[in-house]
This record gives sequence, structure tokens and C-alpha cells, in this order.
Amino acid sequence: MTVALAWPFVEISGEARAERLLDHVTFIVGYPAGGATDTVARLVAEAIQGKYASAVVVQNKTGAGGQIAAASMKEQPADGTSLLFTPAFPMVIFPHVYKDIRYDTLKDFVPVATTHFGTLALSVGPGVPEDVKTLKDFIAWAKSHPDKASFGAPAGGAQHFTGLMLARDANIQLQLVSYRGGAPSVTDALGGHIAACITPLAEVLPHASELRILATTARERSSLAPDIPTFFELGFEKIVVQDWSGFLAPAGTPPDIVARANAAINAAVESPKVKAAMATLGMEVGTLTPAAFAVTVRESWERYRDIVKASGFQAEP
Repeated sequence: MTVALAWPFVEISGEARAERLLDHVTFIVGYPAGGATDTVARLVAEAIQGKYASAVVVQNKTGAGGQIAAASMKEQPADGTSLLFTPAFPMVIFPHVYKDIRYDTLKDFVPVATTHFGTLALSVGPGVPEDVKTLKDFIAWAKSHPDKASFGAPAGGAQHFTGLMLARDANIQLQLVSYRGGAPSVTDALGGHIAACITPLAEVLPHASELRILATTARERSSLAPDIPTFFELGFEKIVVQDWSGFLAPAGTPPDIVARANAAINAAVESPKVKAAMATLGMEVGTLTPAAFAVTVRESWERYRDIVKASGFQAEP
């Protein structure tokens, strides 16, 4: 189901823009300083300072995989002075895997702007024989070695469900080894402690000489890794996962403020400086209008609802 929203873009002259400049804006981030999400938030904050607000600060409210930050955002004033910057999974996956979640993604927030759409990758290391060089090879090996066919990923996230979809569609057994994040699973894959890992592509590209990156979850090959095939092109057409990262405002934020914030963030993300910095992090810029982002949020929420239900994954208390 899609929702058509009519949020007009308000063109603001330089004079009016100066008059309406906010005194301050806080970006709330649910992850520690120095991580990829925090880094992008700070890049955007620096770029929109003096354009959308006189001062823009990033506040890290960590815990529960981003849930604490999201829950706190719905209590903020709906006036454009507080924006949540988050990857998709706390908003579109967690509502289907945790019973006591303290926010409603579709009711408590207004989608504002996206920065990029992340691609995941399946990689294998020395825990898998060297002659396993393609996805087809890995599937054959997994069928022959079901006791060794493991993959590392955070439980309940997009990486986890990508592995479940692969196991289902390839008719193989893949045992999840749960990690708090992608980096520790990459370390264990490099050490041969697990057979494979499913992580953001950006986290394994620096290790491409040591890991074999077998497939990515985008529909088309990434410009950052044009030699790596996608699951889609290899015949797994249901394994297309390119989740958004973006800014959300509290429900009730006026459309003109949403439009102004969207314009400022889009300009920042598309600027050569921010685009280049994000490329070094393995991120390809992707911007949307507020209306298009709202549709994307709902569609991804519904898609993961169906994926979680089909997987048999039991919601945790």
C-alpha cells in the first residue's frame, strides 16, 4: 500500500530565508560518536549550519539499537528544532521483532529527508575453502557442510533477514551467529571463526583483498564495487535490500518547515564536499522529497512486516 501526500515545496528567497533561520537545531543520533551514522549526521550538520539554523549540534542518545533515540524524538517540539537521524532498521524492522517498542513509526514521526540507501554484502573468509569464489560455490559448499555453514549478523536486523531469505531461496541451512554490529562479524570472518558475514558493503570493502565478497543486495551493481554481482542478477530476485538512512521529525511538524529542512539537507548531501566524504565511507548519496520518503518508509515497514512473518522469527519481549 502506498500513501499519496501533498506537502508543497515552499520556495524561499534569500531575504526570507535569513528571516526564518532557526536559532538552533539538534540532530539526535542513536549510536556512538565516531560511527558511520554519527559521522554522516555531523557532515550534514556542518553543511546546513548558517543555512537552515544558526547552530546545529549532534546529540548521541545511544542504547537499544537506536530505540532510545527514536522514543525520545517523539517527545520533542514539532517545530523543526529537533530531527532524528537514523538508519531504517529501528523504524521498519524493530516494530516487528520487539513487543515493547515505545514508538509507532507510522504515527509518531514525519519523514523529512534521506541521505543514502545502504547496500549489504555477503562475504566469506578463510573459514570457507579457497575454491569457493562465487555465490553458487558457496551454496554448494553450504549444502555439503550444513554444520559449518554459519553467518554473522546482528539479530533482528536487515543483515539477519537477508541471511534467512538466502537460506530459504537457496534451500540451504545457515546458522546465525549474532553480533552487536557489523565490524565484529567482519573480524571473526577474517579470522576464520565464522564461515561468512552479511554486513554493509562499506564495512567489507577495505578487506576485499582478504575476504571474498560474493554478492550485494542492491538491484544494480554498486559504483563503489562494480565487479561484485548482485543477488538479483544471480537469480535471487527477492533479495533486494537497500535500506534508507534519513531524518525524521516529530509528528505534527508543519509542512513548510519539513520542506525547508528537506531542501537544506538535500543541498548539503549533494554538495561535493559531503558527497566525497560519504564516498570514502562507502556510501552512495540518495535524496528524496518528503512525500517520496514517506511512501518509502511505509513500504519498507510493510515489506519487513511480511519478511519477519514469513521467516517465523519470534518477537522478543
